[in-house]
Amino acid sequence: MAHNLITVESGKINDYIHHLDLKEFGSRRILSSFIGEFDDCSIILDSGSSLEVNRLIRYAKKNKIPLSSFKYLVTTHHHFDHNGGMWKLYDILKKHNPNVKIITNQKTKELLNDYEYHLNRAKSTFGNFIGEMKPIENNAFRIIEPAMEFGSKPNSFEILDAFKMNGKEIKFSIVKTPGHTPDHQCPLFIKDGEIDFIFFGEAIGTLYHSSKLLTMPTSMPVYFKYKEYMETLEKLKNLSPLKAGFGHFGVVNGKDNVREIMLEHESFMKDYRAKIIEYYEEKPETRYIVNKILPFLVPRTDLMGGDHPVLKNIILAIVYGMLLDLGYRKI
Repeated sequence: MAHNLITVESGKINDYIHHLDLKEFGSRRILSSFIGEFDDCSIILDSGSSLEVNRLIRYAKKNKIPLSSFKYLVTTHHHFDHNGGMWKLYDILKKHNPNVKIITNQKTKELLNDYEYHLNRAKSTFGNFIGEMKPIENNAFRIIEPAMEFGSKPNSFEILDAFKMNGKEIKFSIVKTPGHTPDHQCPLFIKDGEIDFIFFGEAIGTLYHSSKLLTMPTSMPVYFKYKEYMETLEKLKNLSPLKAGFGHFGVVNGKDNVREIMLEHESFMKDYRAKIIEYYEEKPETRYIVNKILPFLVPRTDLMGGDHPVLKNIILAIVYGMLLDLGYRKI
């Protein structure tokens, strides 16, 4: 069980949360998923694309987590890389537990089933790495309305369920965190009166460094809204989780470290947006802006290694998403 500053390995990070590297795009340290394993049931946070689902299933089997124990499949948002494989995961697990449910909000349900536009755009950036998406039956879902307003105290959260682990009660909640996408939500777990773990998804940027608390933007087109994103960040800053998971990638351990990376991301996003505006005014060409922003972004990750085509495509996409939000580009 790892307790370093940033956990990038697959395995247990506390008594009940497993962190999984789903090896998206065939690369390590790109996409995280999480399994909650309790005495009375198990849950999965984000499925990955349809290409990664089998890795998730293999991990569960290897770690002797019964497929029949899965009660909930929880989404952060509808993007193909995080939950494009939810249809496939649900189809596999309902054979072992017909009562398994996908917990999400109405908007995510709609976007998971109306996926062609999103998938076609994703293919232009990521090629054949996107997998496939298929409609999910209505009966698969438990639709919730995550709380948009939430305080800093654990007793202020709406509790959706509670699980048992070694005689302790683990309370489960989800909060609404728009900005990256309108449907984004963050699952969290409360133990002994504290937020024990929260899955930020892409609400607090991406973490592509294995040893430094440095973030990258999540300004992906077409739904990114800077104003909503920063308002969400302001609310999340009030929380003091013991551990925080990132969709891309890994886990930050310790209250002070989680606080530090949130403050770092807030400052960084302001600088990032200002630089996009500056470079656009110099020359309003996307390629020019990408080339200018690269020296600002590359030192914030230890994945590049001189040439990393997937990350370069991601940087192109996040620049374009910010240009859209600024009104410099049209969809």
